[in-house]
Amino acid sequence: MNSVTTAQMAIYAVLIIPVFYLLLKHGKVGVLGWLYFTAFCMLRILGGALGLSGSKTATIIANIGLSPLLLAASGILHESNSLRKVGDAKLEWTVVLAFHILIAGATAILAVGASALQSSSPLPSDLTKVKVGITLLAIGWIVLVGWAAQSWFRQSTMEDPKSRAGRKLLKGVALASIFIGVRVWYTLAAFVSQKKSLSPATGTIAVRVVLILLPELAASLILLAYGWTTRDATRGKVIDGEAAGMRLSTKQSSA
Repeated sequence: MNSVTTAQMAIYAVLIIPVFYLLLKHGKVGVLGWLYFTAFCMLRILGGALGLSGSKTATIIANIGLSPLLLAASGILHESNSLRKVGDAKLEWTVVLAFHILIAGATAILAVGASALQSSSPLPSDLTKVKVGITLLAIGWIVLVGWAAQSWFRQSTMEDPKSRAGRKLLKGVALASIFIGVRVWYTLAAFVSQKKSLSPATGTIAVRVVLILLPELAASLILLAYGWTTRDATRGKVIDGEAAGMRLSTKQSSA
């Protein structure tokens, strides 16, 4: 198990550098998503360090670590909609606030339950709290997917670099949501079934790699990749091969 924990800590110790860079590059419009993404990386590094030291707190951090990943995806989705200038801004912020309240409530319930389960005399109600917290996170994932789907069908009438960057970020969130969903629903199944083979703490290395490490890493790399290609969106300069090709074709035609 230590090999998986070590790998996780090493991976996010590297990833946090470009993620923090993107937090600075995406500016005010992207601060929510990339700040939470940075927090997610920090929690995974801290959780890995505590896990290697044998601390029981590592299990709590591992469970609540899903929250900043969900909030990061929602923040980047909000950035996408802001860049594309689709929908009502007040309604958009209402959805953002409601989503944060849902995830914050889920995290609080989950943290209280998980902390109590680590005590010398846990109660049945403590496990119930954990199940409720994970269920609320699963509901949060459903809301995120619905929000992304609704955003997908809201077409922007603008064709400037910011709008193209927004579409790229939307694609990134849509792809990352698939892997976030795998992680969320696995966690819910593990706690509801109470099977030791599925447990994040006592499960096999294969379970920890395939259902925990890889889905989170895939989602992180997808968000990082799409964030990197849109890092200059607020300055009106976006790495967009298609747009560059169109401009080149126009110049050649005019020549």
